Amino acid sequence: MKTIAILGMGLMGSSLGLALKQRGSSVRIQAYARRADTCNRALELGAVDEFFTTPAAAVADADIVVLCVPILSIAELVKEMIQALKPGAVVTDVGSTKVELLALMNDLFAGRDACFVGSHPIAGSEKTGVDAGNPDLYEGRLTVVCPGDGTSASALDEVSNLWKSVGSEVAEMSAAEHDAMLTTTSHLPHMVAAALAHVVGTEKADFCGTGFFDTTRVASGSADMWVDIIDTNRAPLEAELDRFNEELQGLIAILRSGNQVDIRRWLEEAAASRNQVLKQNRFLK
Repeated sequence: MKTIAILGMGLMGSSLGLALKQRGSSVRIQAYARRADTCNRALELGAVDEFFTTPAAAVADADIVVLCVPILSIAELVKEMIQALKPGAVVTDVGSTKVELLALMNDLFAGRDACFVGSHPIAGSEKTGVDAGNPDLYEGRLTVVCPGDGTSASALDEVSNLWKSVGSEVAEMSAAEHDAMLTTTSHLPHMVAAALAHVVGTEKADFCGTGFFDTTRVASGSADMWVDIIDTNRAPLEAELDRFNEELQGLIAILRSGNQVDIRRWLEEAAASRNQVLKQNRFLK
């Protein structure tokens, strides 16, 4: 029986524990969270077998450690527990950026018997906290695994098989490829949704319909998580926002021209693009 330590019991950690337990995986799940009431609740929900009051105690005999905390918290958490890792242990995460994180992890794990393999399940919700845990969160979703230069085949398999066991399909990418891709497909949409929420404001609440609800849903996500994503991916995100601004400026020019043909073409091209994305995407059904 494998022992898996989950550090962080918010949406992602709680969902992982529930998914492993409810799919009958032969695993023992140990957990750590900063607040004891969070871990107690995870026990009540059946997401973990036991919780510990320190990161080091939680990982002491773990085969796999999954870090489910904001990106900028990962390095300090690793420093607290790295001495307690058993030889051969594999550590992974669920963070949305990888370049900066893998550089830090390469330094921290250099010369050690344990190793770090980055991973990012492209799954989530605007809901937060242990009670938001969903055993089907990773089902039918894509998880990107980002090995480093020295990652062994066995460590890569351990992490890939973990995500497959909770229903994910796994794709392998370099950290740079991952960050470039997710900037466009995830980080930019979040920033646009947040900007729209700012522009509309609360005084117009009663006049907001499903269009506002659908296009701003992700803006309700955890600020703690998104601050770290932005902070570790500033340059690519700035470039994407510049590109988005160019699109907005083009739209403004069309509106100023008063040409209905151009307006219709712009709308039809956007609809066709979205429909094609949804048609080709295997994970948004």
